[in-house]
Amino acid sequence: MMRPAQLGTTFSQLQCKYLGIDYREAYRQIATLGFDIVRLCAYWNEIEPQEGEYHFEALDWLLEATRKDSLAVVLAIGAKAPRWPEFHFPAWIEERHNTTQTSAPLDSDAGLAERTLTFIARVVEHARTAPNIRYWQVENEALNRLEVARRRYLSRAFVAREVAAVRSLAIDEQAVMLTNSVSMLPIDAGHDRVAFESSLAMADVVGLNVYTKVPLGPRVYLQPLPLYWCKLSSWRQKAAEQGKALWIAEAQAEPWEWNRLTATERLEYPSTSPTAAVALVTELAQRGFESVLLWGCEYWYWHRKQGSDTWWQAVTRLVKG
Repeated sequence: MMRPAQLGTTFSQLQCKYLGIDYREAYRQIATLGFDIVRLCAYWNEIEPQEGEYHFEALDWLLEATRKDSLAVVLAIGAKAPRWPEFHFPAWIEERHNTTQTSAPLDSDAGLAERTLTFIARVVEHARTAPNIRYWQVENEALNRLEVARRRYLSRAFVAREVAAVRSLAIDEQAVMLTNSVSMLPIDAGHDRVAFESSLAMADVVGLNVYTKVPLGPRVYLQPLPLYWCKLSSWRQKAAEQGKALWIAEAQAEPWEWNRLTATERLEYPSTSPTAAVALVTELAQRGFESVLLWGCEYWYWHRKQGSDTWWQAVTRLVKG
């Protein structure tokens, strides 16, 4: 077992709601695991449920809690944030704008683009003085067109506008992060490369989302070929040559099963297990990735509340190294 130099997780109050657990209680327990960094999510539908009415209670609570726990924070902002359904539009936005189109980027609707920029600016202005915010993640997998987001996407030009807006408002020493998915299908290699290179050009930190067993059907799973690992290695080298950091923003530590939002009936599934998750993080560390964020902390805590500590203990051992 090998621990990366910086180990963290993504915490989602939305995922806690899906699982029927209190996000404050869940966060307090997850914070005891001893992570170095946590990614939080500024969900548009939660923060601005009515136009111009901002509710920062949940985000403020989490920022204060992470400050007390001395956890560095990545704050994901924008229309697209971690966890399904990826684009977290308030109902009033969905009523006025086309938030489902796939034939053109969503930002081709000028009104939607401007409202997104307004929301981002409002969040940055509100939260930027939080002393533990180190990184602003602009959108999630901003330049990828994925089935999980129903093929909806944003243009590179618009993401560049978002990045510029965040840089103009952020406090000194706060960096900008962009994340990319990494396909295991060779046919997607060209798109992956373009998204990565665009992200590298715009951001200070690029995060890769690494899932190594994903469903193609009820009992069929896709797994990486050697070319996948070569791609990760070459990208790490390219980032280093440009003096930029390449992280693993999501390392699979929660099952991903066919047509399931969250698979909770068992401890282990074909897509992953506690043993497989530890092995993945160890391999990533051995391949030179110094910053890794585990995906699934709410899931581990949910199992713990059901009386099983298998996931919890595995992560605890991993954090301790």
